[in-house]
Amino acid sequence: MRVAMLHNRYRSGQPSGENTVVDQTADLLRSSGHDVELYAQHSDDIAQMSRKDRALLPVRSVWSFAAERDLTFRLQSARPDIVHVHNTFPLFSPSVLRAAARQDLPIVATLHNFRLMCANGVLQRDGGPCESCVGKLPWRGAVHGCYRDSKVQSLPLVAGIAAHNTLHTWQRYVTTLIAPSEFVRSRYVAGGFDADRIVVKPHAVPHEGSVREGAGEGVVFLGRLTEEKGFADLLKAWDASLGELKVIGDGPLRAEADERAARDSSVQVLGALPWAECMEVLRSARAVVVPARSYETFGLVVIEAFANGVPVVASRIGALAELVDDGETGALVAAGDTEALRKALGLLTEPATSIAFGQRARQVYLDRFTPERDLAATERIYTDAIARHAADPRTGPRSQARRPADS
Repeated sequence: MRVAMLHNRYRSGQPSGENTVVDQTADLLRSSGHDVELYAQHSDDIAQMSRKDRALLPVRSVWSFAAERDLTFRLQSARPDIVHVHNTFPLFSPSVLRAAARQDLPIVATLHNFRLMCANGVLQRDGGPCESCVGKLPWRGAVHGCYRDSKVQSLPLVAGIAAHNTLHTWQRYVTTLIAPSEFVRSRYVAGGFDADRIVVKPHAVPHEGSVREGAGEGVVFLGRLTEEKGFADLLKAWDASLGELKVIGDGPLRAEADERAARDSSVQVLGALPWAECMEVLRSARAVVVPARSYETFGLVVIEAFANGVPVVASRIGALAELVDDGETGALVAAGDTEALRKALGLLTEPATSIAFGQRARQVYLDRFTPERDLAATERIYTDAIARHAADPRTGPRSQARRPADS
């Protein structure tokens, strides 16, 4: 199968699970014999743009005729069987959907975030969940300056979201939408998207090598050091009686982490590490903690822990509540409840409990989240989308969109 994959890569200084998922998906498909062309734009390039081009970027993110023309040329040359769209913000824009539709190609799109409904893409405000714009005109995103805390920068994004939802741009052109969790699917359905068009396919993580032996030692936090990731709650909940806390990552709360480590020998701040080193530290842990205060669309770190036979303590929020089976593969606590978090960590620091939970977590990984299962699910989604596209020409606006580009 010939696959055209499209993704606007996030800045290299900003760790991105989306970038990782895209690369893994492309590699999986290629290793199985599929022909994959990855068309990428890089947000790092924005810094090299002229002042004029940067000023026009908010408009370009709503609809880029240049990106549409470029993709049209590429698709005419490559003649793929299907187009798989990941992130279009900010350098591609939804205009690429029309480019693919005009070539009469089936389109699948992965809903990595909530950008189609929310200015900041994560349904979050003031450090916690926010659904003020779900199923409504997103004007509150501009009022609150939800994108980069700027009303000026938020306004064009809000206008673009409103325009595309009013015109049903994504539902008009996309054959199948892929949600990484039931939670993401439920929010998009609540936002007015066609439930029959959204399929759930969880992400996978590769695992090569050994799993944890024994009960491991200490607790690992792996992620951005921010309020919304619950890192401040973790520091408040933590005490030395729980063992050792290893902190992997960086972010706005790094200074607080370093200060705590300076006066508390049970806290060790490792900073940002290469993925292989992260997995080595994680594999030696008694438990991994994911104390998020805001919605997670999936939770790769949970599956990375499961792959290594390590149980997880997580907030009962967003997709995390789907991934962790309370009392079986870890523990779930209310977001922001530091006392409950402390008790759950205490439970998982018991060696026998950690071993039993970790063994079940490893089996869940093998049953649901391996690359082999992900590949099979992706191929099935592609095949179904191609068949649906062939059987459903969708007359009206979409049929007009399919006119040859030179008509």
